[in-house]
Amino acid sequence: MIQLSFLGAMSAVGASGVLVDTGSEKIVLDYGAKIQNEGSGRKGQPQFPLHVDGKVDAICLSHCHLDHSGGLPILFKDNRCPIYAVDVAKPLTQMLLHDSLKISKMEGTTLPFNKVDVRKTVKNFFPVEYKKVVKVHNAKIVNYDAGHIPGSMMTSIRANGKNILYTGDMNIEATMLVKGADTKLPKVDALITECTYSNRDHIDRKREEKTLVRLVNSTLANDGIAVVSCFAIGRTQEILLILDKYGIDYSLYMDGMSRKATTIINRFNNRLNNPKSLDKALKKVKYVNSQRERKKIIKQPCVILTTSGMLNGGPVAWYIKQLHNNRDSSLLLTGYQVEGTPGRILMETGKYINEEVDLDLRMLVRRLDFSSHVGRTQLLDFINRLQPKQIFCVHGDHTEEFARELQDKGFNAVAPVANNRIFRI
Repeated sequence: MIQLSFLGAMSAVGASGVLVDTGSEKIVLDYGAKIQNEGSGRKGQPQFPLHVDGKVDAICLSHCHLDHSGGLPILFKDNRCPIYAVDVAKPLTQMLLHDSLKISKMEGTTLPFNKVDVRKTVKNFFPVEYKKVVKVHNAKIVNYDAGHIPGSMMTSIRANGKNILYTGDMNIEATMLVKGADTKLPKVDALITECTYSNRDHIDRKREEKTLVRLVNSTLANDGIAVVSCFAIGRTQEILLILDKYGIDYSLYMDGMSRKATTIINRFNNRLNNPKSLDKALKKVKYVNSQRERKKIIKQPCVILTTSGMLNGGPVAWYIKQLHNNRDSSLLLTGYQVEGTPGRILMETGKYINEEVDLDLRMLVRRLDFSSHVGRTQLLDFINRLQPKQIFCVHGDHTEEFARELQDKGFNAVAPVANNRIFRI
């Protein structure tokens, strides 16, 4: 008998965490954070997964994004156990955890860990390779490419005659940046699946690429500036490769945390779909390193790839303040905008609102879909191929509806919730 205790990401996205208790091993899958956004777009105190009682033997980190990694120092303080992750996840996680401490200090909130805790946590990362067995006492762990961002992994735990597969965040379809998720998988008894897009499919990727390029070109033709808002890890590099694919013959800049993230990812270019692709594209990019440089580059038509992806802060806020009245310039959002974030408020009201400003934007604003999550149709295909005996739906706003739909299709499916979060398989 194996007990699964769901610690977070129940009927929501954020603070992912699952405890797998085999009776002889306790293995935690992710331990993330969820940023509480208030109506103004200001960040509140983060929420972390539920506390884990007892000694943990191992932690498996699906990837570096804070909703999966943001609580690791809390868990590690009580459990000096190995953290298994793909090599590139280590420096990226360290970067994001340090940034979360920096943002917390700026916003007057306090995180339950410090820089020393982060250093100790990251020091205990152990690199794993896809499809290679890692033994934790009697349990066997095998990780597979999740296709989400460089170094993302799905985790299979084999113990007590059962095989549990945790998808983390995954994407079946290959992108410019990374290959799609592994789909040749062994028999699965229990599937713990992300459901971010369980209720909808994505817009055709090729169409979105052409739309992005068309908007960039039309902005430049009007002597405007195209500000492309990106998530630092995964999205910035994907957008860069798309622009390079269609030919970059204009001034292209990269600003914010994207610079460091891109440098790290390129050091681990064996994790990319085409290992040489970033090197080639980066030859056409100039990094922006100061406020003085920002003021200089917006005097001429150009394209700027910058953070943050949901307009919460970072250099993008400065660019918006400078360009919001310029009808010839554009602001292109390349990802989903969570409710309560400045990006979501902008899409709903046409206003950019944060603690400092309340602006009506005259510059063109468009949101494009370059998601790195699996869409509804491919998620259903994935489940149908695996034919798992049990399915647990997490990491989505519509997990309960999706679980009921799977039940109607004959699957034994459930969406864990706070008062029904412990299961035996």
